[in-house]
Amino acid sequence: MDAIELAALIGFKQAARGQIVLETRNRTLNLDNRLMVEEIDHKAIDAHERWHPNPHDFGRDRVLQWKRRRAHARALDTAIWHGNTLAGLCWASPQGSKEKIMVLYLQRNPDNYLATRGYIAPLCMSGVRFYALMLGLKWVVVKDPTP
Repeated sequence: MDAIELAALIGFKQAARGQIVLETRNRTLNLDNRLMVEEIDHKAIDAHERWHPNPHDFGRDRVLQWKRRRAHARALDTAIWHGNTLAGLCWASPQGSKEKIMVLYLQRNPDNYLATRGYIAPLCMSGVRFYALMLGLKWVVVKDPTP
């Protein structure tokens, strides 16, 4: 993968995260004025580790190490914030496929009083679908879905 292709992937990822914000505006969810969509970084992992209960470990070391590997260059990582609160995380990767992108992790903040409750999965999936289209992929697959 050359520098031009890596730059294009970065642009696609930014566009996919931007699609999530557009989705909130299109649906008039009243979240967009405080909604921020970013890549998963140390700040997001630190916020995730403070969630209780935490039945689905996102894994600080695992995700941040994946992002540095060339094999995961096509993976889309998304952190959704509502104000200063991490509302959800998503990691999706084509894993070398030319037809599908696999959603490997998707988790919302377990706080049932957040305004984003009920929106994280649809918003993340919107971003993943948009990203998959830009990559020319046909399918979005959720691996081992759990409630």
